[in-house]
Formats: sequence, C-alpha cells, structure tokens
Amino acid sequence: MDFKLDAYPVDDTVGGIRSTEKIKIIICYIIANTDASLTRDSIQSALYDNAIAHYFEISQAIDDLLRVGAITEENGILSLSDKGIQIANDLKDEISVYIRNKAVRAAALTAIYEKRCKENNVSVTKVDSKKYRLDISMHSGLDKNSDELIRLSVFVADDTQAQAMKQSFINNPVKLYEKVIEALTDDPTFKE
Repeated sequence: MDFKLDAYPVDDTVGGIRSTEKIKIIICYIIANTDASLTRDSIQSALYDNAIAHYFEISQAIDDLLRVGAITEENGILSLSDKGIQIANDLKDEISVYIRNKAVRAAALTAIYEKRCKENNVSVTKVDSKKYRLDISMHSGLDKNSDELIRLSVFVADDTQAQAMKQSFINNPVKLYEKVIEALTDDPTFKE
C-alpha cells in the first residue's frame, strides 16, 4: 500500500510518521496492544513526546477515527470498535516494528505516569524569593480521596530543583515511601 506523505514532521529527527493514514493505524495499534486505559491526552503525549508524530496530526487522526467509528470514547477512555481492531490487525505491517514497539511502550509509560499523578498530590509553591516548597501527598488508591499514606513538605532553593524532585517522585513514588519507612524503623527487611 502506498501512503501519501501528507503529515507535518514532528521535528528535524528522522523516523517520525509522515502519513495521516499511518498515524491512524498506529493509534489503533496502540489501543489494541496496550493494557492500560488510554486517553486522548496520553496517546498525544506518547506519540508526540517520542517524536513519532506531530501533535496536531495526532489530534486530527483521533477525531477522524472517532468520526468514522473506528474508536469510541467513554469517560475520556478510548476503545477500539470492530472496525478499529480490523485496522490495527490488517494494516499493522504498514508501520515498522520499531515504531510499533516504540509507540506501544511510550503509551504504556504515559498511562503509568498519568495513573501516578492521579494517585498522588505533588505541588510546588514559591514561598518567597529565596525558597520553594515541594508538597507531596501519597495515597493508597487510584484517586486522591483514598487513604493518605504519607505527607511530606520539603523546602528547596529554587524552582528547578523543586521541579526535578517532583518529577523524580512521580517517576517512582514507592521508592520515597520505602525510604521513609526504612529511615523511621531501621527495619532490615527494607534494606537492599
């Protein structure tokens, strides 16, 4: 099958998808091959942040797939219809294995990141001209109304440091919890 190069490139990197039809295929493929619940935002972030497709092209492709009934959206979660499953299965070979694997991995990681953001409160507040406060609240369930496991405030010198710490926490919230428990109990079962 011959696809037109009618999509904007992501940037100057080589390897992004340049066909609107291929972008639709990769979206269907991602939904079909990712166990996580994916939203429009998670698919857009996964494909754009990993230089697979241009942000606006992804958005248009999702709209087109919704309009023709290849995907459906319920409570913000995208799902495949029979038509979308057929697209993912029949046309997957039109996308390189490398791009398919990269896209599915990126979507799964984006979904995990979004889940961690929903489970935990993390904010940065400018206290005064010389310090910022990072506030962390870790929860036991899938929403911020579940039991709070830990609450921590840390003062830092600047916004860059606070944002880096915020990102580090979101990337692995369990690590902070384990380290705090280890420090408070000095329990050898928590030591590596």
